[in-house]
Amino acid sequence: MKKIKYCPVILFVLLFMSVVVLPGCYKLQTNFHRSTTDTLDAHLYKDSWSYLKSRAYGSTTDTIFRRMYDAIIYSGIDTNVYKQPGKTFIFFTNVMVTTKTTGLWAAVLTSTNKAAISWKSYSAADVKNYLQYLIINGTYSHYNLPTHDVTVTTMAAPGTYTSNPPGFKIPGFVTNPNSTMYIEVLNGSPNNSNTFNYPITVNDVFYVATSDLLATNGVVDVISTPIYPILPY
Repeated sequence: MKKIKYCPVILFVLLFMSVVVLPGCYKLQTNFHRSTTDTLDAHLYKDSWSYLKSRAYGSTTDTIFRRMYDAIIYSGIDTNVYKQPGKTFIFFTNVMVTTKTTGLWAAVLTSTNKAAISWKSYSAADVKNYLQYLIINGTYSHYNLPTHDVTVTTMAAPGTYTSNPPGFKIPGFVTNPNSTMYIEVLNGSPNNSNTFNYPITVNDVFYVATSDLLATNGVVDVISTPIYPILPY
């Protein structure tokens, strides 16, 4: 695989303008040492499904995962998969869905670069496929990921992403016939900032905003910009 470092500027802008306040964010300071973490407790003390629900409809003030919860219900995916052990679950925030031109609705699920106003604008099957792609078989975190790509399998069925829909056209990226994902720890800082050192990186260019949240059944990561289910070559 040819390692590329292409990343649209807009992804950086959106990522650093989006502040996700979550407990237990793994943060490293000046060097990459797996034994050095922040002082926050990363344990959620509940399974990933209970955590998602609590931050979607658990209160009127904390609704950060409401769009994702609605997507899960609309898609018809079996919610029990979010209770299965030994998984890494990638959750997405509300703003990741609705941001104009670069959000999930605008850039990933449609080719018109015009964000819709409802999940019903898209087929339930397409939404389900994307949700399944964000569930990784196995638990991955800063504690066991290297600083080079690891190829992991997802719950999306092989053959789901064998062609590039119009919204998936990114220079240097190809189709993903096996529905796999590349994941690693970036050995440095993408913006020379102490607030975003050594992020977990997906498919070479997409950064996890908050990582290593420890549910009772696996690991939860949070993204605020979409991960495209296509691979760099």
